[in-house]
Amino acid sequence: MDAVVFLGMRWIDIATITAIVVGPILAVAVDRFQQRWTERKRRRLPIFRDLMGTRKARLDPVHVGALNLIDLEFYQVERVMVPFRAYMDSLYVPMPMPEAQERFFDHRNDLFVGLLHAIGRELGYAYDKHDLEKLAYGPTGWNNDQNMQRQNMTLVNELLSGVRALPVTAMQPTSQNPFPPAPTVAKPEPGPAK
Repeated sequence: MDAVVFLGMRWIDIATITAIVVGPILAVAVDRFQQRWTERKRRRLPIFRDLMGTRKARLDPVHVGALNLIDLEFYQVERVMVPFRAYMDSLYVPMPMPEAQERFFDHRNDLFVGLLHAIGRELGYAYDKHDLEKLAYGPTGWNNDQNMQRQNMTLVNELLSGVRALPVTAMQPTSQNPFPPAPTVAKPEPGPAK
């Protein structure tokens, strides 16, 4: 025999009514939470993908754009924002003397790899820091081309702005002809007339 608990209802009746009322509310709340989490991950993943894809080309506009979105998309995620701030601070440190540059760039690279690692962990990826650094490819030729283009742009800019002069010197033509001699064509010998 079940005892009447409240307003003539048994415990099982109260539990059933509570489940009928609270169940859909909880289902909607869980669904909204899942949608927010999915949307947040959908916005964050391209940032991580762009940083991973350009980790050997850090002057690439895609790389810089992804860096600039981190503080927006990872706002208040301290395990990302702490390494992000440290890396951004390192980008504003003036270039040291040539003998200290290798250590300087190694430290900056370690900070960047730490940032990638933190973003990856936040998105559910368990990359090893060593793998993040070593398993990226960037052809040396790309780096050389970028450096040459930057150097040429600087020189042309200095020339056009009047900071650098364009040296012009008179030169004597070389005595040797740079072209090979013309081929000789054998002339046909006159034969008997027909």
